[in-house]
Amino acid sequence: MLIDVSPDARSHVIDNKIYAFTLGNEAFLKRLRREPGQLMMVSDNAQLYPARPIPAGEHFRIVGRVRWGAREL
Repeated sequence: MLIDVSPDARSHVIDNKIYAFTLGNEAFLKRLRREPGQLMMVSDNAQLYPARPIPAGEHFRIVGRVRWGAREL
């Protein structure tokens, strides 16, 4: 996995791209999607992990945007 940790990648969310981020004490790799008044974290496996909003006031920090990924099968 290649993650862009540049200031632009951390501060400018591109709708529906995959990001590495922390929420509270947890780390995530999920798509971020803008909806009116909120930011949603969306899993590619939506049947097991439904989309959920990033709660206001929760400590949220974007580490970077995923630019490339591969996996072993």
